Amino acid sequence: MPDYKTTLPFFLVFLLVLSAFGESVIPGSDFEPGWVEAGATKSFYKHDLYGHINGGAELFLEFGFEKLTVQRYHKDTIEIDLEIYEMTEPEAALGIYLMKCGRETPLAEIPARHTVNPFQLTVVKSNYFIQVNSFSGRKDLVLVMGNLVNQVLARIPDSEEIKLFSYLPGLNLIGGSELLIRGQYALQPLYTLGEGDILKLDGKIYGVVGSYRIDSLDSYTLVVILYPDVETAMGVFENLKQNLDPYLEVIDYDLTGFIFKDYQNRFGDVHLRNNILQIRFNLPEQPVLTE
Repeated sequence: MPDYKTTLPFFLVFLLVLSAFGESVIPGSDFEPGWVEAGATKSFYKHDLYGHINGGAELFLEFGFEKLTVQRYHKDTIEIDLEIYEMTEPEAALGIYLMKCGRETPLAEIPARHTVNPFQLTVVKSNYFIQVNSFSGRKDLVLVMGNLVNQVLARIPDSEEIKLFSYLPGLNLIGGSELLIRGQYALQPLYTLGEGDILKLDGKIYGVVGSYRIDSLDSYTLVVILYPDVETAMGVFENLKQNLDPYLEVIDYDLTGFIFKDYQNRFGDVHLRNNILQIRFNLPEQPVLTE
């Protein structure tokens, strides 16, 4: 029988160390000459994330949110704030980053994937999604924001390379179009296939997304999802076929695929191959099931 008098204090210490990790990467005053902390560090957890993010908490929770740490800084009357989102895993942090970053405009001075403009610096490293917000939008603050985030990055260990995007074919893939989805809130801005979590990702299974060039004017989107087994994938395929959005018309099908047309007379198709589901949409011409 375990010695609970010994085990319990150790467990509590472990939790305290884990909960304090967000604060441990927060730079203090004078990270840059003249800049000081403005107020205490604030922390938000799953149950109170809605109190900080108005209307966007669902996406973070879907990908796998653990904790948000916020610290504001000021120099005279100028303010910036630092937000560090601790996610469950590097894939979750990257998924959020890709949803938020838009067209990336990086700085050479920052050694992690990021994008920056005078109002916001957005960064991803390991299982952390980081934002520095500048309320004035002054261009001369960009380097200050960069120096702040570099101090945070130096305290976060590296993680292994994310390999999910290896499921996307490389030919004609538009660079920078890659995304991850992990449920309905990530899928909805891309395309409406049906109500709710119609692909049964449940915040646990990742789908990879990429756009593909057809010609100089046209492109389509591909979603690839690797399910844990053939039975699960087949169940999702049948659910999708039976509960497809009413604005999508199925025009051809067989046992492992179907073709649909949307209200803009664009086409899409769904193919099941063992435990992998592939979905294309925004095709300008009707495909064939044998592709």
